[in-house]
Amino acid sequence: MTTADADPIESHSVRCERLLAHAAQMIVQDDRLQASEKIWGAAVHGLKTIADARGWPYDYHPDGRVIARYLARQSGHRRIAHLFDIAEAAHRNFYKDLLTTQDLKEYLAEIREALELLNAAHFILPSDLPLPTDGHYRRRHNLSPAGD
Repeated sequence: MTTADADPIESHSVRCERLLAHAAQMIVQDDRLQASEKIWGAAVHGLKTIADARGWPYDYHPDGRVIARYLARQSGHRRIAHLFDIAEAAHRNFYKDLLTTQDLKEYLAEIREALELLNAAHFILPSDLPLPTDGHYRRRHNLSPAGD
Protein backbone atom coordinates (compact mmCIF):
# COMPACT_ATOMS: atom_id res chain seq x y z
CA MET A 1 0.00 0.00 0.00
CA THR A 2 1.38 3.40 -0.91
CA THR A 3 1.05 6.50 1.25
CA ALA A 4 -1.54 7.83 -1.20
CA ASP A 5 -3.62 4.66 -0.66
CA ALA A 6 -3.45 4.85 3.14
CA ASP A 7 -6.58 5.51 5.14
CA PRO A 8 -6.48 9.26 5.99
CA ILE A 9 -7.65 8.55 9.54
CA GLU A 10 -4.79 6.15 10.05
CA SER A 11 -2.31 8.53 8.48
CA HIS A 12 -3.31 11.40 10.80
CA SER A 13 -3.03 9.06 13.76
CA VAL A 14 0.35 7.76 12.62
CA ARG A 15 1.57 11.28 11.95
CA CYS A 16 0.42 12.36 15.41
CA GLU A 17 2.44 9.59 17.08
CA ARG A 18 5.48 10.24 14.90
CA LEU A 19 5.37 13.96 15.70
CA LEU A 20 5.08 13.30 19.44
CA ALA A 21 8.18 11.10 19.23
CA HIS A 22 10.04 13.73 17.17
CA ALA A 23 9.09 16.44 19.67
CA ALA A 24 10.57 14.36 22.49
CA GLN A 25 13.77 13.88 20.46
CA MET A 26 14.02 17.59 19.69
CA ILE A 27 13.58 18.43 23.37
CA VAL A 28 16.45 16.08 24.28
CA GLN A 29 18.54 17.80 21.60
CA ASP A 30 17.47 21.21 22.97
CA ASP A 31 16.08 22.20 19.58
CA ARG A 32 13.23 24.27 20.98
CA LEU A 33 11.98 25.55 17.64
CA GLN A 34 11.58 22.12 16.08
CA ALA A 35 10.14 20.67 19.30
CA SER A 36 7.58 23.48 19.30
CA GLU A 37 6.46 22.80 15.77
CA LYS A 38 6.31 19.04 16.32
CA ILE A 39 4.07 19.57 19.37
CA TRP A 40 1.80 21.79 17.28
CA GLY A 41 1.68 19.26 14.45
CA ALA A 42 0.90 16.35 16.77
CA ALA A 43 -2.07 18.20 18.25
CA VAL A 44 -3.41 19.16 14.82
CA HIS A 45 -3.12 15.61 13.48
CA GLY A 46 -4.72 14.25 16.66
CA LEU A 47 -7.68 16.56 16.14
CA LYS A 48 -7.83 15.77 12.43
CA THR A 49 -8.01 12.06 13.28
CA ILE A 50 -11.20 12.66 15.24
CA ALA A 51 -12.66 15.12 12.74
CA ASP A 52 -12.11 12.70 9.86
CA ALA A 53 -13.56 9.78 11.82
CA ARG A 54 -16.70 11.82 12.48
CA GLY A 55 -16.95 13.33 9.01
CA TRP A 56 -16.38 16.86 10.29
CA PRO A 57 -14.49 19.31 8.10
CA TYR A 58 -11.12 20.53 9.37
CA ASP A 59 -9.58 22.73 6.72
CA TYR A 60 -8.67 25.91 8.57
CA HIS A 61 -6.49 26.75 11.54
CA PRO A 62 -9.41 27.80 13.80
CA ASP A 63 -11.26 24.54 13.14
CA GLY A 64 -9.02 22.79 15.66
CA ARG A 65 -10.03 25.16 18.43
CA VAL A 66 -13.72 24.75 17.64
CA ILE A 67 -13.51 20.95 17.52
CA ALA A 68 -11.42 20.69 20.72
CA ARG A 69 -13.78 22.94 22.67
CA TYR A 70 -16.87 21.24 21.31
CA LEU A 71 -15.62 17.78 22.28
CA ALA A 72 -14.56 19.09 25.69
CA ARG A 73 -18.11 20.37 26.30
CA GLN A 74 -19.75 17.22 25.00
CA SER A 75 -17.51 14.84 26.98
CA GLY A 76 -17.06 16.87 30.16
CA HIS A 77 -13.26 16.56 29.81
CA ARG A 78 -12.38 20.23 30.13
CA ARG A 79 -8.67 19.57 29.56
CA ILE A 80 -9.43 18.77 25.92
CA ALA A 81 -10.37 22.42 25.44
CA HIS A 82 -6.82 23.40 26.37
CA LEU A 83 -5.29 21.02 23.81
CA PHE A 84 -5.49 23.58 21.06
CA ASP A 85 -4.39 26.46 23.33
CA ILE A 86 -1.23 24.62 24.37
CA ALA A 87 -0.52 23.57 20.81
CA GLU A 88 -1.03 27.10 19.55
CA ALA A 89 1.37 28.45 22.18
CA ALA A 90 3.97 25.95 21.00
CA HIS A 91 3.33 27.01 17.40
CA ARG A 92 3.88 30.67 18.35
CA ASN A 93 7.12 29.67 20.01
CA PHE A 94 8.41 28.45 16.65
CA TYR A 95 8.46 32.12 15.61
CA LYS A 96 9.33 33.74 18.96
CA ASP A 97 11.62 31.22 20.74
CA LEU A 98 10.50 32.35 24.20
CA LEU A 99 9.76 28.98 25.80
CA THR A 100 12.37 27.05 27.73
CA THR A 101 13.18 23.41 27.21
CA GLN A 102 11.41 22.70 30.50
CA ASP A 103 8.33 24.56 29.25
CA LEU A 104 8.30 22.36 26.16
CA LYS A 105 8.68 19.18 28.22
CA GLU A 106 5.60 20.24 30.17
CA TYR A 107 3.71 21.17 27.00
CA LEU A 108 4.52 17.79 25.46
CA ALA A 109 3.24 15.99 28.57
CA GLU A 110 0.05 18.10 28.55
CA ILE A 111 -0.50 17.46 24.84
CA ARG A 112 -0.09 13.71 25.35
CA GLU A 113 -2.61 13.77 28.21
CA ALA A 114 -5.10 15.91 26.27
CA LEU A 115 -4.82 13.63 23.23
CA GLU A 116 -5.54 10.59 25.41
CA LEU A 117 -8.64 12.34 26.77
CA LEU A 118 -9.64 13.36 23.25
CA ASN A 119 -9.40 9.78 22.01
CA ALA A 120 -11.30 8.47 25.03
CA ALA A 121 -14.03 11.07 24.46
CA HIS A 122 -14.26 10.09 20.79
CA PHE A 123 -15.04 6.49 21.72
CA ILE A 124 -17.45 7.39 24.51
CA LEU A 125 -19.50 9.99 22.64
CA PRO A 126 -22.22 8.90 20.22
CA SER A 127 -20.92 8.23 16.73
CA ASP A 128 -23.67 10.43 15.29
CA LEU A 129 -22.74 13.47 17.40
CA PRO A 130 -23.68 16.43 15.19
CA LEU A 131 -21.17 18.86 13.76
CA PRO A 132 -19.90 21.61 16.06
CA THR A 133 -22.39 24.42 16.48
CA ASP A 134 -19.93 27.34 16.27
CA GLY A 135 -21.37 29.83 13.77
CA HIS A 136 -18.02 30.81 12.23
CA TYR A 137 -17.13 27.15 11.77
CA ARG A 138 -20.43 26.41 10.09
CA ARG A 139 -20.19 29.46 7.76
CA ARG A 140 -16.58 28.65 6.78
CA HIS A 141 -17.68 25.22 5.67
CA ASN A 142 -21.00 26.31 4.12
CA LEU A 143 -22.98 24.25 6.62
CA SER A 144 -26.53 24.99 7.60
CA PRO A 145 -26.98 26.90 10.87
CA ALA A 146 -27.04 24.74 13.99
CA GLY A 147 -30.41 23.32 14.91
CA ASP A 148 -31.66 22.83 11.34
